[in-house]
Amino acid sequence: MRERRWIVAGRIDAGQEPASVVQRILRHRGLEAPERQQQFLHPRLRDLADPLRIPDMERAVERVETAIKTGESILIYSDYDVDGMSSGALLYRFLRSLGARVRVFIPERIGEGYGLSDKGLERALGAEGAGLVIALDCGTTSHAQVGALKESEIDVIILDHHELAAEAPPAVAFVNPQRGATDHLLATVGIVFKFCHAFMKLRGAPDLFDLRTHMDLVALGTVADMVPLLDDNRILVSHGLKQLAQTEHVGLRALMEVAGLRKDPTPGTIGFVLGPRLNASGRLAEATAGWELLTTEDESNARRIAQDLDSLNRERQRLELEAYREAEAMLEAQPEDERSHCIVVASDRWHQGVVGIVASRLQKSRYRPAVVISLHADGSGKGSARSIEGCSMMDALRSCRDGLHAFGGHAMAAGLEVLPGRVDELRAALNTWFREHTREADYQERLCADLELPGEALTPELAQSIQTLEPFGQKNHAPLFVVREVRMERPRVLAEKHLRFQAKCGRHAFPVIGFGFAGRGNPSGAFDVAGHWAVDDYTGRPCFTLADWQWG
Repeated sequence: MRERRWIVAGRIDAGQEPASVVQRILRHRGLEAPERQQQFLHPRLRDLADPLRIPDMERAVERVETAIKTGESILIYSDYDVDGMSSGALLYRFLRSLGARVRVFIPERIGEGYGLSDKGLERALGAEGAGLVIALDCGTTSHAQVGALKESEIDVIILDHHELAAEAPPAVAFVNPQRGATDHLLATVGIVFKFCHAFMKLRGAPDLFDLRTHMDLVALGTVADMVPLLDDNRILVSHGLKQLAQTEHVGLRALMEVAGLRKDPTPGTIGFVLGPRLNASGRLAEATAGWELLTTEDESNARRIAQDLDSLNRERQRLELEAYREAEAMLEAQPEDERSHCIVVASDRWHQGVVGIVASRLQKSRYRPAVVISLHADGSGKGSARSIEGCSMMDALRSCRDGLHAFGGHAMAAGLEVLPGRVDELRAALNTWFREHTREADYQERLCADLELPGEALTPELAQSIQTLEPFGQKNHAPLFVVREVRMERPRVLAEKHLRFQAKCGRHAFPVIGFGFAGRGNPSGAFDVAGHWAVDDYTGRPCFTLADWQWG
């Protein structure tokens, strides 16, 4: 196993009250003022920021209101991931409730690709056309396509959160928080929520549409898009998870039933259970199936779609595993200097729908920026890129744009289209860029712990206090604790790969579970542990979930 560098933010001595431990964690995370701590611990809808502070929001509302009043045809053009599906479902439900003439289009990942592509727009508009196109989770970099629509006298509204391009698209309203000074953390579904809120606020009609009963859709897209669960996102997801537990949407109920969920949903439920099943439609089939599940009112239809998505997800897992194993074999055969700072692998055998997941797995297993490309017959290809902290993938891709047909995304994740025969050139260019713009320390994986504490501090009361920091997710991880000088007692292996034992620390002992730790070689003497202290789902009692250990 790769050795990680432990960074511990602080230390707690024996005898500290659980509430003071939580306060210490909040201070380490930048929440110094008591009022900010209270807002964090008690997320309230009334604390949401004004939606009208996002650039062009009022203009977008006015244009949509005009379209509704005049009976203009509105086309929602959304992305094929969970953020796009949930955004499309929420906006569709909202506009339909207002009597709008609206339909939704989601492009095919393989045939039409991401965003406002020429092929996608041709099929979306078809013979019916539209007077207004609303682009969701895309459009920011589609200057040419938006310009062409404008020339055809079709207005475009963009609701998106991706990084800005050098030139803004000529949309009638370009609602992207990156254009302003605030709200940069929102996923697109959060921006759509803000749009609905702004519409009702400007209308002076707060009861025009029940946004509360649709907050499960907001939580779904926000968590699945892996944006930080801070500020407004924390409020939206906190309330959205509660709504998901009692959802009125038959499609979400059917999906949770097919997945075998019996407990109240968490961000993990969305990230590892619901999200992958919805994403499977966009990866291997048509994403309209996922969107239809989120909008259908027919229970039998919902059950059918949910079962289809579950089957697609199993097929996605098979394709993913095959591609990952092949990619690992390719890397083993590559010279060290071709993968020292960035991994680039490509094959015509890999399904385009799984390259993003494979890139994520390679980034985690090797702790290197990773680019995985699905090749076409002519040697061109579409790929996904994932990076590590401190290494901007977008900056790296900008440096080698000559070999790319298109690219876009964020510092940590991006999509790209490589020109025919340019994969080797891309690999060399990315390794050179990362070598010149990063430090060696950037490639040593870090384990950042919140606190070092004595074993006797791990009490049921502390586990309960930690729950006030939920929901956990990006930039609000479950607290990670370090306990020094423990000894292993009564170890036993579970399911051939997990390790359960008692950690003895002085006169105190606490239970530990290490998922995937069996077979790593148990320490014989005293050692240090890092992990999470929380109530075990199986036993109902607190347990220390091991993240790493060190000795010697």
